[in-house]
Amino acid sequence: MPLRAIVYVSQARAELSLAELDGLMADATAFNRMAGVTGVLMFDGACFLQYLEGPADGLDSVYARVVNARRHHGLRQLASARVQARWFPRWTMASRQIDAQALAAIVDAPWEGLSLEPALAGHGFERLLYTWMGGGGELEPAAVSLGS
Repeated sequence: MPLRAIVYVSQARAELSLAELDGLMADATAFNRMAGVTGVLMFDGACFLQYLEGPADGLDSVYARVVNARRHHGLRQLASARVQARWFPRWTMASRQIDAQALAAIVDAPWEGLSLEPALAGHGFERLLYTWMGGGGELEPAAVSLGS
């Protein structure tokens, strides 16, 4: 079954609480697991950046929930493409707090696909992976909770 991936950025609702963030993570983890979707979520306190991957039907279900969620607005899709394999196979929803400048550097980079081809060096997906790995080369370090 072919895999697809989607990356988007959105603005958090101004009055979003830590308890709501914790609830969002718990709900998303359970739903993503049932849909067969994995990925990561970065949050700078004001913006979300999320990478999701999985089978087309599962990804469509998860992304529909994302689009209709009330905890954020101004959703902008950065990339959507087929992927050869999962980049984050163990996590139905991993999260990390990220510096606003680092998030902006990822979002503002060119987005032309979801691969690490040499021709795409410096593009958004490469920056997303590098930021997630922290330069250590490990794609799936221990997740850090966004909320409490």
